[in-house]
Amino acid sequence: MGIHISRFVLLAALFCGCSSDHFRIGQGDAGRFILQQALVCGAHPLATNALPEIDGRWRYSVDTNGMVLQLPREQFSDVRSFLRQAFGSPEQEPIEAKDGELGWYAAKTIGIAVQFGYNSKRTQVIILRPQPWSKIMETIVNAPPEEK
Repeated sequence: MGIHISRFVLLAALFCGCSSDHFRIGQGDAGRFILQQALVCGAHPLATNALPEIDGRWRYSVDTNGMVLQLPREQFSDVRSFLRQAFGSPEQEPIEAKDGELGWYAAKTIGIAVQFGYNSKRTQVIILRPQPWSKIMETIVNAPPEEK
């Protein structure tokens, strides 16, 4: 199972640039923003109305491959509840990761890949547009070497 987690995290990191230079500030209902971005990327939610609000300040970055949204660490349970109501049960319920938890929804189930979790610093949601295998392989082959 660790290999599957590593691959998903690698693909999410490769497709969504996580440089803090590209983040913008958001405020208000982050849940509505998550749903909006998910729909733009091709998601098939179970519900779009009467979803719980995730109120506050947050940061986000959007590019052609998807979106990264970061919230305070304390909002993980709100994010988890929102995603469950919008998309149902995740493909992978959050499990222990390096310094927090990580879960995800699979594109085969909801039309897009969504990774959600937290670490000691923040809660994070990553939405990935569906990608052809050729692009995934090209991105992996051209990825810079991992820093040690």
